[in-house]
Amino acid sequence: MEEKTFKTLDELVEILIARGIEISDASEYSYAKRVLEKNGYYNLINGYSKLFLDVPDISGQPKYRSKTTLREIQALYQFDRVLRNIFFRYILEVETNIKSLISYYFSEAHGHKNFLIYSNFNTALKDSNSKITSLIAEIQRQISSKSADPSIAHYLSKHGYIPLWVLNNILTLGTISKFYSLMLPNERQKVSKHFNMMDNELENCLLYISNVRNFCAHGNRLYCFRTKHPLSNTDYHKQLSIPTNASGEYTYGKRDLFACVIALKRLLSHNDYKRMAKEIFRAIGTFEKKLSVLTREDVLKEMGFPSNWRLLG
Repeated sequence: MEEKTFKTLDELVEILIARGIEISDASEYSYAKRVLEKNGYYNLINGYSKLFLDVPDISGQPKYRSKTTLREIQALYQFDRVLRNIFFRYILEVETNIKSLISYYFSEAHGHKNFLIYSNFNTALKDSNSKITSLIAEIQRQISSKSADPSIAHYLSKHGYIPLWVLNNILTLGTISKFYSLMLPNERQKVSKHFNMMDNELENCLLYISNVRNFCAHGNRLYCFRTKHPLSNTDYHKQLSIPTNASGEYTYGKRDLFACVIALKRLLSHNDYKRMAKEIFRAIGTFEKKLSVLTREDVLKEMGFPSNWRLLG
């Protein structure tokens, strides 16, 4: 295996030229160096070149499609950043809502400070012992890591406990999703009724958007998001006439970014969803104006969006 050694900006630009990226004059050469210096070769080129690559040449080295420019790759990079911002903001809307509902119904049933009691969770579930004890340990760990937080410190010092509605401020969406999955059935159903869905469907949606939220928070590539854990089938898949593959699974909206759109369609208010869809549509339109090699269809396919995705609204 070839050793990865340090390369100067000029050497990196020369590699791009050798692989077929158009850098036609001194101005474009300087632009390439500035972009690589700012974003890093790995983040930009390794992260966003896939759609621009042609079949490998006889040497096996990847080559870029004719007329590929660094400006277009950079445009995809910026588009992805806009997408992360959009999805992150609207997932936070859901996160606030779901935390409030879980806090209310759990505290209504068990009191406001009994979220660390084993028997207050669903012990009838498969592997419930390991799941519940793991959840309790994770909550305790997050409390410990945030003990200096003024609201946490205040309740611990003055009352000796933290109400669940205060604890919500420090629990991650992933943790609160696990919390919901282990709540007693009656409490789970009270929460899910707010979204007009079954509790197992809500559990699936929360786990899915939690995964996407982590991608957004850590700056991972979002436009090409894929996961091994699919979203449940919904009426929206049928509504959009999404085709199925050989194994019978819908080709869009199951393991991709569009699946997150479907989940958010179910979890956001009507107006919030409409606003989110408009923002995504505008972002795609702005990006499309910068395309030369890629097409709108190339990008939508990589995002997992069917061509009629706006009918979801």
